[in-house]
Amino acid sequence: MSDPVQSTGPNPKSKKKNKKKKGGGPKPGNQDNAAIDGHANKAPEFLEPDDEDTGPPGSPADTPIDVNGDSEEKLPPSGDPVQPSDTVIPTELSNGLHTHTTKATESGEDDTESRLEAMARERDDLKAMVADLRESLESIHKKHEEDLGGIREELEESQSAREHAESQYQKLLGKVNTIRSQLTERLKGDAEELAQAQEKIKELEERNEELESSADGFREDLQTASNDNKRQSEEIADLRNRASLSQQNWIKERDELISREAYAREEFETARQAMLDWEILATEERSKKESLADRVGELEEQLGTQREAYDRAAADRDSQSQTVESLQRALKDIQEARKKELREMVEQSETQLGALRKQHELAEEEAKVAKQELDRTTKELERATPFEKEVKEKNLLIGKLRHEAVILNDHLTKALRFLKQRKPEDMVDRQLVTNHFLQFLALDRSDPKKFQVLQLTAAILCWDDEQRERAGLSRPGASNSTLRVPMSPFRRTSSIPSLTDASLQGTHSPSKESLAELWSDFLEREAQEGSNRSRRPSTAHNSPASEKPPPGL
Repeated sequence: MSDPVQSTGPNPKSKKKNKKKKGGGPKPGNQDNAAIDGHANKAPEFLEPDDEDTGPPGSPADTPIDVNGDSEEKLPPSGDPVQPSDTVIPTELSNGLHTHTTKATESGEDDTESRLEAMARERDDLKAMVADLRESLESIHKKHEEDLGGIREELEESQSAREHAESQYQKLLGKVNTIRSQLTERLKGDAEELAQAQEKIKELEERNEELESSADGFREDLQTASNDNKRQSEEIADLRNRASLSQQNWIKERDELISREAYAREEFETARQAMLDWEILATEERSKKESLADRVGELEEQLGTQREAYDRAAADRDSQSQTVESLQRALKDIQEARKKELREMVEQSETQLGALRKQHELAEEEAKVAKQELDRTTKELERATPFEKEVKEKNLLIGKLRHEAVILNDHLTKALRFLKQRKPEDMVDRQLVTNHFLQFLALDRSDPKKFQVLQLTAAILCWDDEQRERAGLSRPGASNSTLRVPMSPFRRTSSIPSLTDASLQGTHSPSKESLAELWSDFLEREAQEGSNRSRRPSTAHNSPASEKPPPGL
């Protein structure tokens, strides 16, 4: 087949030929009409696409949406009008149709035109339907995007609200602290004002009494004194009102502080109660675990006894079956003479077998119950295993800490022994002396700190009077009992406390502690603290509170 040509409307050549035929008169022919009908019936076969569609023509499922906005419609079967536009028509079919339409009659042309118009209308309907579907799809996309945007906005709002709440909480804490400090300052100021007001009231009352006592002697000035008295009484009333107001304000603030303190105590009590509850839960879980372990042991013992009973019942059953077989053999031997005895023995054996079967069923039921209890206990043990793991981890951590404490104590004791074996005169902090000597060399000759550094070095090295005279720290023949070493501005990053004071005191009294003795005292204190730390975890391990579960559980 040749390449298809897309026709968008009726062929203009066929219209011109039709007009000519209308002017010259119709020339119908049966063969021509049959050929036209045959071509019209054959046309849909050429126009059908590769994928067959059984649905009705014009439905939305039959109109695939093109990316560029054009829609391709499948042609309906024969008998329906062929769409004139957006339809792929082969060139051979179009040429054949053009040749046959030139020979067609007016009635055939009218039919084709009506069919083309109907197909155009259907095409327009399909385009409108495709546009509606496209709009609905776009609206669905927009709605989906709006929903996603709303969800994201809600998430951002929730995050911002959480951050805002945290910031408000921090601000409230700051405000509470500032209010507390302001209230203390305000209470102090109110107390001072109240004391001043009371003193002023006392002074005014004394003045009023003096005026009343001198009223008899100054009757001429009675009016003026009465006016002064009224004015002073008004001032006193005003001051009393102010004092009462300040006292009321102070009482209110005191009540507020008391209520806040009570609220803080309640929160502390609730926290402590929660901690105690966690400890109680830990002890309860431990007791439950122990009881469950005991229960498991008991159930295992019961299961063993039941199994033994079941074995005994099975042995009895086997023995009874053997007796029945022996009785049957005896029946065959004795026959009629011992029928009655054999029947009685058979009945007895059957009753015994029924009893044994009942016992067997009861034993099986008890075994099922024991198995259910065993499953339940295993589940409870599995639930308690995380607590056991945590307790074991904590015990291991405590053991490690104890081991480290013992190692540190050993090191400290060895260091103490080593220090006690050496003489204190031989022990000098070389780093300290080196630092002071370098500082002495770096300072200028005219700097007074150079003399201070030299004095401090002499105090550390415990120089005698002769060495001090040679260094220029004291005059020849002068007593240096009153010589005091000034405080050194230099600080040493050493773990020995108050090193400069100890070195200064060593110059005046040789009997006092030296650097080695101070270092040994420090090591002894550290050893004592390490032993106390090692004792505390051991006591905490022995107490039930040490095995409480973490708050996260």
